[in-house]
Amino acid sequence: DINSEKSDFGAILYDNTLYFSSARNASRKEYGWNKEPFLDIYSAEYNTDGTITNPTAVESLNSKYHDGSVTVSADGNTLYFSSDSFRESSFEKDKANKQKLGRNNLYKATKEGDSWTNITALPFNSAAYSTSNPSLSRDGKTLYFSSDMPGSIGGVDIWKVAVSNDGSFGKPENLGKKVNTEGTESFPFISDDNNTLYFASSGKPGLGGLDIFKADLAKGTEAVNLGKPVNTEKDDFAFSFNKDKKIGFLSSNRNGNDDIFSAT
Repeated sequence: DINSEKSDFGAILYDNTLYFSSARNASRKEYGWNKEPFLDIYSAEYNTDGTITNPTAVESLNSKYHDGSVTVSADGNTLYFSSDSFRESSFEKDKANKQKLGRNNLYKATKEGDSWTNITALPFNSAAYSTSNPSLSRDGKTLYFSSDMPGSIGGVDIWKVAVSNDGSFGKPENLGKKVNTEGTESFPFISDDNNTLYFASSGKPGLGGLDIFKADLAKGTEAVNLGKPVNTEKDDFAFSFNKDKKIGFLSSNRNGNDDIFSAT
């Protein structure tokens, strides 16, 4: 019920709040590449009967450019999210198309009351490559994300970086060829066990477009395609799972444009 006629994707459930990204805000400037409004971060209420209601823009996180997707710490007080590098005035110009070429960058925010504050850019962001789609381990010690930074095997790979107790970050590490291919790997989601990683891939054998896979990082075995009904011949991505409520979310354009689906 929370889907709109525009792109909606990247749903993730923390406690009883569902965060997702959407291009539904018609008052936003249109993004030149797909003629939809810029993406915003939204939150909705996950009710005891399983319904999801009251999608509301998270104004304290949103800028006038693209924002989303998010990941939240186990205690609910720290949030990481993707946003355009325009937020930092870091971009190149595509003169032929009269477009400003921004990068996706990662940002951190902390909670004060009902609002997110202290928004800071992560130190490994760059104007030369993108960092996006964060997923934080439950112990808060590892942040997974997607990037085309130097050292990537394909166009976009999945990376991880250590998060220290003092909030500083280690050196980003590529997850290697058991996860990444010469295609695109993106939208990582690390499970509560900090071993099972879900992600989307266009480079591994699948049903078509982006498919959702899972990998056991502890065993280092080959990633497994989740198959139908999760995957289709279209793009299926941004899988997340809430262990307590035994419900998963994924995004897919199987009905035309990007929509959010749930799965038990």
